[in-house]
Order: sequence, then structure tokens, then C-alpha cells
Amino acid sequence: MKKNSIVSLVTVSGCLLLAGCGDSSKTPPAASSGTAPTPTPTEEVKKAAAEVAKEVSTEVKKQATEAVAEVKKQATETATEVQKQAVAVYQNLSSQLTSSFQSSSDSLLKNISTDLSARVSKLGDSLQSNETVKGQLNTALESLLGKKDTDAVSALGKITESKLTPEQSTLAKDVYNAAAALVTQRNFSSLEGMNSEVTSVVNSVWKGNYTQALPALQKIWTQAKLTDAQKNLLGTTFDKYAPGWRDSAATLQKGVDVLKTFGK
Repeated sequence: MKKNSIVSLVTVSGCLLLAGCGDSSKTPPAASSGTAPTPTPTEEVKKAAAEVAKEVSTEVKKQATEAVAEVKKQATETATEVQKQAVAVYQNLSSQLTSSFQSSSDSLLKNISTDLSARVSKLGDSLQSNETVKGQLNTALESLLGKKDTDAVSALGKITESKLTPEQSTLAKDVYNAAAALVTQRNFSSLEGMNSEVTSVVNSVWKGNYTQALPALQKIWTQAKLTDAQKNLLGTTFDKYAPGWRDSAATLQKGVDVLKTFGK
């Protein structure tokens, strides 16, 4: 009895298996018009590749954006450091210049140097990222420290001719005036018989009043015993803001010479 039951179960199972395993070579029934067709393996690969490409593109763009941001950050930090160094240079040079005159017995020279240092700081601070003009300012200060006064005045004159804002132009002119006063006092205060004239010129140009300085300047030019270096310095310093002053001085001297002949 038990044996017959087992045979029956095997027979039923076999029939069920045969029923579920039809001819595999038969074409599956076509999908109804309302059902989307099943994607082929090729379409699946294309779709996957497109998704991967999209992800890669997004990642590349992200990395590129981050790289650009990092470059900008580093550039900003570098520019800031350069500006700090430039500020340190002109402040250090102007401080050295002031210190170099503190042991001098010439009180006027000391006062001018202190004022010049303050004017340099104001100009330098206003220049901000204008590294070209800052470099010219540093060059001028180095020349003053090295007693190359003609070079210093020439460099400062170029700064006043640079493309600056109205405020910067005013500050540049202030620096030039103080420097002109300083080099005049340093190089001409010992001229024999010209002490009052030199002081007059110095105080006038220090205030930026070159017209007021002309009479004393012309007297120095025509009557003092000047070296070629001193003449060159006067020309470089005053030709810019008192054009024609040497011609006027020469004319004046001719008149003085003519008057002298009447007394003979």
C-alpha cells in the first residue's frame, strides 16, 4: 500500500513537471499594444553607459569648480602677502630715512624728514594694489637714503605723472614737495652767504609754493658758487614746477651785470 502511494506521487509530480516545461523553442506570445516592449540587452547597456557618463561629467565639473576656487583663493592670498611686503618696504625705508637725520644738528632737516615720512605713509597706504607706483616710491626712498638726491627727485616726479586718483595725485605732490625741501636743505644750506635764500626756498617748496621760491632760487642760481651736481639737482627739482626759472634767472643776472657797469 505504501509502495503504491509513492508511485502515485511520482507520477503526479512528473505530469506537473511536463506541464510546466513546454517546448522552449516556441515563440513567446506578443505583447499587447498597451504594454511597453521589453528593452533589449543593447539598450540596457546604452542606458547604463549614459548614466555613468552623466555621473562622470558631474564629478568632473565639481572637481573643476573646486580647483578654480582653490586657485583663486591662493592667488588672493599671494596678492595679499605681496601687498603686505610692499607696505613693509616703504614704511621701513621711510622710518630709516627719518632715523638717519635724528643725529643731525640741523633741526629744519629733521623736521622735514619726519614730515616726509608721514606723507610717504599716507601715499603708500592709498596706493593699495598699485605695485608699480609702490616700487617707484621705494626706489625714490632708497635713493634718498643713499644720498642720490637727483635720482630720488626724478623718481618722485615720475610718480606725480602716473595714472593716479585725484587723492593719490595730491598725496604724491605732497611727498614731492617735502622731498624737494629736504634735498634743497641738505645740499645747499652750507652755501656761503645764501643761508636766508636757501631757507626761503626750502620753506616755500615745502608748502608747495614754487612761485614764492623763485626770487631766492634765482639768486642762488646766479650768485652762489654751485658745483655741476648742485646745478643738476636744482634743475631736476624745480624745472617741473617752475618752468623757465633758469631763463628768468639768466635775464635777471644780465640786468644786474649791466647795472654794475654804470658804477664804473
